[in-house]
Amino acid sequence: MTILRQAQDTAQVIHLEVDDDITAVRARLEKAEAPRVLLVVPPRCQALDSLLDFKLLQRYAESLALEVALVTNSSKRRVLARQLDFSVFVAERWGQKRSKWRRPKATPRWGKRLSWGERIFGAFVFLVALSSLLAVVLLLVPSAEITLVLANEAVEATVQVQADPELDMIDYEAGQIPARVVQVQIEGKAQLPVSGTKDAPDEPARGRVFFINNINQPVTVPEGTVIATSAGSTIRFVTVEEVTVQGTVGAVGEVEAVAVDPGPSGNVGANLINMIPGSLSLQVRVTNPDPMKGGSVKQVGMVTTADQERLKGVLVQQLQQAAYSQLSGLLEEGEFLVSESVEMSHIVTEEYDIPIGEQADVLTLEMEVMFRGTAVEEENANSLIWAALEAVVSEGFALGSQDLQYQRGEITDVEDGRVSFVMKGTGSVMAEVDEGAVKEAIRSKPLDLAEEYLSENLRLEEAPVIEVTPTWWLERMPWFGFRISISTQQEE
Repeated sequence: MTILRQAQDTAQVIHLEVDDDITAVRARLEKAEAPRVLLVVPPRCQALDSLLDFKLLQRYAESLALEVALVTNSSKRRVLARQLDFSVFVAERWGQKRSKWRRPKATPRWGKRLSWGERIFGAFVFLVALSSLLAVVLLLVPSAEITLVLANEAVEATVQVQADPELDMIDYEAGQIPARVVQVQIEGKAQLPVSGTKDAPDEPARGRVFFINNINQPVTVPEGTVIATSAGSTIRFVTVEEVTVQGTVGAVGEVEAVAVDPGPSGNVGANLINMIPGSLSLQVRVTNPDPMKGGSVKQVGMVTTADQERLKGVLVQQLQQAAYSQLSGLLEEGEFLVSESVEMSHIVTEEYDIPIGEQADVLTLEMEVMFRGTAVEEENANSLIWAALEAVVSEGFALGSQDLQYQRGEITDVEDGRVSFVMKGTGSVMAEVDEGAVKEAIRSKPLDLAEEYLSENLRLEEAPVIEVTPTWWLERMPWFGFRISISTQQEE
């Protein structure tokens, strides 16, 4: 439902809905009860989004004898409105505060409806007359170009902004703007050395073994040949190099062997190694003439509860950084992501490769975590700064949009998705010029009086420059205002 209310200075405020089109706007204007109407346009309103809509609004206002101004945060709408000389404000109170609005130029009107024959004939006569008139104007009527260097002032404002996902529209009084929560699920893996210790097998036992030939042919025992004990638990050893036993029965070949498994279990007594797996046992037999020695234990790493907690903290921090990057990819045009707002929503999976108490040098953790952050539309924050800057603009000056600079400051608070930060804006204001009124006031005047009028009635930094064409024309301004062009410049 459209909201209507009577504002001060007889200006009636009309709040448009998001789904209102230009036809609906006309219907609202037809119901207006005051001669001055302030249209408040929401950010995603369908109406007034093109130059054609603004031209239609211009006609509606003229036909209804209404003075119309707009309140909008959209940079595009502000540009379109000013092309047709509509006054435009970023906050309702600024429109109500101004006692004088710009008046759009009148749109030509047709009289009664004519037949097609009358229209064609009239158009032909009109074009002939217009062509003749234009020829006379171009040949006989002079033109003038006025260059004005307008007075300007620097302005700045600082605003404490809170972006809240629960809001739907900007609250200029409270300095609050809408925001939205974005989410992403991130998976990753991390490793850390463990801090716990316990005893574990260290060096393997080793010693010499004899291979005794059972046949009358030379036998080669390859490096890495597996031999073992047969009594009790089987303890396996391997030879460390190749050895060849001479080709007579009873010939002996000596070589070093080392236990397959490290630790003291390989410290077996003499003559306990007597097994050779496989076909080699048909050619030679094996024994160890001396005890095998050197098997030992050592202190090794062990997983502790503190290791798991420390590793989890490291991985969550890494995933949070990755989440910021991926959440940034979900932003819509014109949004920015507040890095301090990125936080873990909940853990989906959490798996350690080694349980607490088990031997390990390194502990590995794999996790899937849901993260969320707060996305803020830059233009909403800039609108607060625009409103703050307009509040300090003096009467007779207008805030320029071309040299405005916005700077986002430090984050002051983050809580439950709400983000508070500082915004600073700087720019300049330039004296306003009503070109229509100026042209009407100086047309046909002598040049010296025209210059005097401009200097006394406009806020200028330098004397006005008037160039009349042709140069041989009398020292007087053109008779017609449309032959006068005005260009404005801002002092460097």
